Amino acid sequence: MVNSKPRNLIRLGNAAERLALQPSTLRDWFLKRKNLDFVKAGRAVCVTEESLERFIEANLIPARGARQ
Repeated sequence: MVNSKPRNLIRLGNAAERLALQPSTLRDWFLKRKNLDFVKAGRAVCVTEESLERFIEANLIPARGARQ
């Protein structure tokens, strides 16, 4: 069954900008199926908002004052 929940898709260039990376870095990751899930529709390559947030959370390094 198809999931009817709408997804927010972010174009490759916008996702790269949010992560402070070059679009070519994300293209390389997509080719290697590394770090982020992506959607390809025709020529458009997009990342889901959920995938981008998971990536950010997984790579978050807490400040020293917050460590216990």
